[in-house]
Amino acid sequence: MGIPFECDLCHFRNVTKRDPELSCPRDGHTMMFIRRANLDACWSRAESTVRSNLSRIVLDTQSAEFSFDLFDYLPKLGSPRVEDRVGMAVAIVTLNASLRPGKYTQHLQYDSMRNTPTWFRNAYAAGTEYMVDTLYAQDEKKVHATNCVTAGEWFVRFKLGAKLRMGQIRKQNEAFTPAIIHALDKVVQDVWEASSEESERKKLEELMAYVLMEFCACLRGEEVPLLSLQGLLTFWVETTTSEDPYVMLTLRGRFKGEGELRWHCIPIPCETKTGLPVLKWIRRMIRRLVVDEDRTTGWVFADANGKQRRLGYYDPLLVEMLDKVKTHFKGLISPATDVGEYSLWRSGRRGAITEAVNQGVDQNTIDLMGRWRKKEKARGTEPGLPMRQVYTEVKSSIKGMLLFAKFF
Repeated sequence: MGIPFECDLCHFRNVTKRDPELSCPRDGHTMMFIRRANLDACWSRAESTVRSNLSRIVLDTQSAEFSFDLFDYLPKLGSPRVEDRVGMAVAIVTLNASLRPGKYTQHLQYDSMRNTPTWFRNAYAAGTEYMVDTLYAQDEKKVHATNCVTAGEWFVRFKLGAKLRMGQIRKQNEAFTPAIIHALDKVVQDVWEASSEESERKKLEELMAYVLMEFCACLRGEEVPLLSLQGLLTFWVETTTSEDPYVMLTLRGRFKGEGELRWHCIPIPCETKTGLPVLKWIRRMIRRLVVDEDRTTGWVFADANGKQRRLGYYDPLLVEMLDKVKTHFKGLISPATDVGEYSLWRSGRRGAITEAVNQGVDQNTIDLMGRWRKKEKARGTEPGLPMRQVYTEVKSSIKGMLLFAKFF
């Protein structure tokens, strides 16, 4: 197996510092979880691998003992010390957490369950056992030594065994299409015109702007709220009145895989093949922010206190509007599809890439938009550069980037 092995009873003594009481339900429950964790760790290897290793052990030892007089050369299993040296206690807590109700399944899936050992390792690093030994360092990448049990071979095997046993159910967001966005535009426009509440109108404007920006710029849902109002206004006149009008989205934040704050500039066309109402909803939103609310700085998607909005604030409204689309525009959304499967999380990005492929957009153009951060990094965009300098660096790629959404 290649990992420390101890029986269930030894593990119980290691984590509780006592013998189990047969009449105690809690002890029986603990023993059950210990058995589960032990089995997960042991069967993280394929059955054929375990059988092959066992057969080789038997063959080698029998052959050697027949030919040689060897004394006590095989390693002893178990440990004479009563201590949890493999992280069984954390494994029990992890398995217990996995029994909570999941979002799409009866219980938590593996990806959610593994957050438990993650917080334990973070807490360990914050405690008295913190180590500062660096094993390897190059540029900004470092590998550090740690004695945390969740980093040990047994615990790694336990997690792998649990993953193999539990499996994984992937539930992707349904993809937007230009037809759905046009229908959504009509539904939201009707609600917007019928509403007498300015707060409701504001939310509808922001929802449509969010959908159009995410779809046309191929953004992830969590990236759209990083839109800076000051940056958007800085280039508004220059970009929307150019020969080939576009809106320059200016995102400011710390993105996944980045360690420092950066500006990112991404253009989206004002005019697309199917006539997506990009300028209509973004202009309405900006007018409200600048004229009605007298704001020129901060986040575009923000509450009354200036705090950045999250996509979860708009998702319920999106589902409500899509339910109207499904009712009034038959065939656009399949009757078998639950509108709750649409979300600002990934529906826009998935739809954008799918539509680009269907429209025959060149793969280099798709990569330019779908991997824009990677492209920026390759060009040498550094953290901390002024917004205008980042914009200048991006200008050479604007024509190619605009081709992406022009087909929508």
